[in-house]
Amino acid sequence: MPRNAKAFTDYAIKTLKPSQGQKGWRELADGGCRGLILRLSPRGEKVWAVRTTIGGKRKHHTFAGYPETSLADARTRASEYLSAAREGLNGGDVDARSWAVNLTVKDAHGEYLTALKDSLRVSTYKLKDGMFAAHIEPIIGSRMVRTVRKSDVTEVVQSVAAKGYATQANRVFAEIKALLTWCEIKGYIDAVPTIRKKDMQGVGAAKERPRSRTLSDAEVKEVWEKSAGLGRRSRDFLRLLLLTGQRRDEVRLMTWQEIDMAQGLWVIPASRYKTGIDQAVPLSEPVLKILRKRWTEGATGPVLSGRIDGSPFNGATSAMRRLRAAMPERAPFTLHDLRRTVRTGLSRLGVTGEVAELVLGHVPQGIQRVYNLHDHLEEKRDALKRWGKYVNALRRVEKSEGPDGNKQTKPSPATSG
Repeated sequence: MPRNAKAFTDYAIKTLKPSQGQKGWRELADGGCRGLILRLSPRGEKVWAVRTTIGGKRKHHTFAGYPETSLADARTRASEYLSAAREGLNGGDVDARSWAVNLTVKDAHGEYLTALKDSLRVSTYKLKDGMFAAHIEPIIGSRMVRTVRKSDVTEVVQSVAAKGYATQANRVFAEIKALLTWCEIKGYIDAVPTIRKKDMQGVGAAKERPRSRTLSDAEVKEVWEKSAGLGRRSRDFLRLLLLTGQRRDEVRLMTWQEIDMAQGLWVIPASRYKTGIDQAVPLSEPVLKILRKRWTEGATGPVLSGRIDGSPFNGATSAMRRLRAAMPERAPFTLHDLRRTVRTGLSRLGVTGEVAELVLGHVPQGIQRVYNLHDHLEEKRDALKRWGKYVNALRRVEKSEGPDGNKQTKPSPATSG
């Protein structure tokens, strides 16, 4: 316990040195300000702290260093801490309030992203950062976060919708709400403005409906054929998506270290999988055929290596754009629609819903976050084997005349099993 009851002076603090043989931090109380303490380390470092009582419990809060914070400023801040303690607020709450007084929306979002970085996928982090820079910062980035109102959020969403990005306007709205909620938890703002998603639709944001687009057999066949003219990396990327049913970045960032060619197994580590659980993907013969053409003994690094040695494939958007351009008569579809097509196809082949969901890496409701990596592995292997055979069969479909005289396609007998 500090025993020095003399009032501090700037000279006394400046010339204060550690005691000979001092071990650990030494605390000195300021007789000129109740609760203010100067802490002195064995190496001569000096920091300010304050001791308060909240709910009958003593609290110790270190808040600044000396000489960065002068004696006069330290006394002022100590008085603020003591006053706040009478309202039941601890030192951290006071610091958050003080920080929030001049905290801009841009600074708050930077702190928000830093706090979440370890829990976000790299792609999600970049998406949030880019979306803020493109749509939010230009309009309210310089405003104080404590002054943001419903009208400010409406202004941002309306500006995004006015550019023709009605769906993106929803994403921007969600990002602002997430930021403000985080600021409320941190104590930077008193409350999040009352804003409903329905209100944003009135200023141009889209009313979204779940996508249900799947590709027909003829379209699957055409995707396979047209991908051949897009270059080797884009071709293999699209075909691996279609054969495995995994997500874009999971295929794009696939590495040889994750693949066991002998076992015909691809294990996507939890660190880069959406569910945070390792995902075991059995490899069908069509997938192995693609990989064998790329594989060499002792191969490491990205399977779909980019143009720069050692870098992963980064042309997913371009590949999809060129594929759609090569299929002008088909209704628009996305990369995720290929994944949905796999899920639908598995059901058509008689694969149970549970197994089909596990193939795609969906965690059933109520299941524990950690489960045996090899649960249903053979069922998943059989499902993807059947799907691989089906896709192969579609590439050899026979054309026939339908009852209306139009040409129709039907899988060859090889589709069974």
